[in-house]
Amino acid sequence: MARYEVPFPTSMSAISKWYVAPRFASCVMVLCGLANLQARPEFFVEAIQFGANDCTFCHHSVAGGKAVNERGEWLLSERIRRDVVDIDVNWLADRGEQADDSRTLEVGSSSLAKTGVAEPQAKEAAPTSRLPMDYTTQWGEWPSYGGGLKSQKYSPLPYINKETIHNLELVWIWEALIDNARSPSGDSSRRRFGAGQPFKGTPLMVAGKVYLRTRFSTVVAIDAETGVQLWEYDPGTRLKRRPPMFGFATRGLAYHKQANCDAETPCERIVLLTSDGYLTALDLDTGKPIESFGTAGKVDLTQGLRRPLDRTQASWSHPALVCNDVVVVGSQLDDASQFQFRGKDWKRNLPLGDVRGFDPLTGKQLWVFKTIPQEGEVGVETWGNESWKWMGNANVWSTFSCDPDLGYVYLPVTAATSHMYGGERPGDNLFSTSVVALDINTGARIWHFQITRHDIWDYDLPTQPVVADIVIEGQVRKIVAQVTKVGYLFVLDRITGEPIWPIEDRPAPPSTLRGEVAAATQPHPTKPPPFELQGFSLADINDLTPELRRRSLEIVEDLDHGPLYTPISERGIVLNPGIGGGANWPGASFDPIDRLLFVSSRRDPIIAKAIPINEERWGFPYRDNWSFTRIDYLPYIKPPWSSITAYAMDRGEILWQVPNGEGPKDHALLESVRSTLPDLGQIGANPSILVLPDIIVMGHYGETSHLKALDKATGEEIWSIPIVGYYSDSAPVTYMLRNKQYLLISSGHVMEPARLSAYRIAVGDQETAD
Repeated sequence: MARYEVPFPTSMSAISKWYVAPRFASCVMVLCGLANLQARPEFFVEAIQFGANDCTFCHHSVAGGKAVNERGEWLLSERIRRDVVDIDVNWLADRGEQADDSRTLEVGSSSLAKTGVAEPQAKEAAPTSRLPMDYTTQWGEWPSYGGGLKSQKYSPLPYINKETIHNLELVWIWEALIDNARSPSGDSSRRRFGAGQPFKGTPLMVAGKVYLRTRFSTVVAIDAETGVQLWEYDPGTRLKRRPPMFGFATRGLAYHKQANCDAETPCERIVLLTSDGYLTALDLDTGKPIESFGTAGKVDLTQGLRRPLDRTQASWSHPALVCNDVVVVGSQLDDASQFQFRGKDWKRNLPLGDVRGFDPLTGKQLWVFKTIPQEGEVGVETWGNESWKWMGNANVWSTFSCDPDLGYVYLPVTAATSHMYGGERPGDNLFSTSVVALDINTGARIWHFQITRHDIWDYDLPTQPVVADIVIEGQVRKIVAQVTKVGYLFVLDRITGEPIWPIEDRPAPPSTLRGEVAAATQPHPTKPPPFELQGFSLADINDLTPELRRRSLEIVEDLDHGPLYTPISERGIVLNPGIGGGANWPGASFDPIDRLLFVSSRRDPIIAKAIPINEERWGFPYRDNWSFTRIDYLPYIKPPWSSITAYAMDRGEILWQVPNGEGPKDHALLESVRSTLPDLGQIGANPSILVLPDIIVMGHYGETSHLKALDKATGEEIWSIPIVGYYSDSAPVTYMLRNKQYLLISSGHVMEPARLSAYRIAVGDQETAD
């Protein structure tokens, strides 16, 4: 398949000039002590053979210095991997061989503190047989759900920035022709969340085409320049029973390119998880199922586990992950699965949350990782009453991230069955609510870190961790960063699983429920600080006006409350954060140049009660009942009701935190104080964040949905534009095509068609900016 070249400027001051250098370009570095990184101009004779002109090929300055670009970071990581003191410029020959021959240019980067414009570097292509596909955004594409396999949601493309974003123009809108949220009438199984769900799909862009999974798991290919639909694949999911939980809601796709393929096997394919449980491989050019994959192009995901999955208990809204020629798949399981089956055999029917790896060419199941360990396996002792034999859930309902160099895939595992009562499963319950690192080729566990022990709050890990490199006291640290519903950011060594900063075990409140034994302690990071309010007291009630204070007290005065990890009770408890977070599916984004991490969060507690039920009939002594209680739509907790937080990861500190929008300042109950109110944060807002060199971009919903940008360094909102349709929490994506940078965002409320809107810098404005 033909590729579009992605040209980039050759200098930060004159980006209207273009070139393709004959060799991979860089400058040489040597490490003089742990904290003293310097350019060595005397090595330029060797460096010139790779195309070096000055130190900016590895550094952010012609004078060298400590600040390095992406190539410099690669050389630093090689120094660590090779366990040597000096950095040898000739290592770049190894890196040059790792290039995919379908690519022509690599995007270098520059620090925000300098100019915020990407620095050009060109390199020679290498044979395709050398390495698998490079799933990153450095080529001007968006080949993976999180941009790249590390889930950073970052692009180095420079043209949409603080100066030019005001000149963005809408160039096309794609709308689904058959795929709105309306469900066929007469199916009572579709009623739990109404007719459908807001559209949340995040597209991929590869080789000049946009690929999108819409509602009901239909896949479309769209010309990335014109918005014209090229093909459509309809798996027929919309005609089937509504899946549990969020029904037909879908999030995204995966793309796979094989390094070595023959004439009979397509080298490239789209990997689809249908919401009703089929893993499907589609031809990139035609959208037709690839017959050599599974059975007639698909694999039934209800099969292949130690007990079959029931489609009434499982759905697959997330995208698969493709890493090192392995397709990794999780599942989204019914939170109330324990109540679906009655009688003496009910325990045998709980759905398994096991994670699996598949061959992307044949569909063969390669391995299974049991998230609830079985007899003789690590962690089985954390399941009292032999509950490991029958317990379920502990699934991965979001998606995964991967370090392709290490060959590790990182799992954000959810809570076990009966999310708010664990009397039937005494113990810490590994690997529920844990980050788990697996060998991508075998599925073997490398390490794990449990975020919440014996989870009885539904504080599951709702989003993929971020894989990144940071610098602490002059040392490069390879990390995995997991944001959580509870408002903590856990930062772990991604090789060993050890905490980067100390994590303390602190006493946790006991449970008052019959048969429940809560964990005596829970882990609390000492750094970074939390990004959201944790726990609840009467000092936290909404007191913006005397009336709001009075009505807030009326809601909470007869309820229990306490610090983080206070268990629910028969009386009822104010649980903060609630089951929606804190952080949720959108997760975190990362800037690998300035090493900043961004997370959106919401402050939205729930009132949760344990309701006694007939244990002989149901198998459990309690069912949980919870609600997002409001005062005429306003929360009973103090604002901000949603926030955007930026962390300086080298220091483990919050760089800035701002409310996510003005919020409902025009509410009638706030009329008397409206003129003095700060920004309140949009209620329930939790957007995915796209990181560009000097700005972050996200969707924003309200009476009118918007696309907006914040200054990366300060959090100040610098731009906003209305978008067509209702925005949920999908991630904006960006790509480069024919010398123009595009920005895409999806939208569509329950009864609206699914839409994808494309923006780009007007041609004349871009040339002026260049």
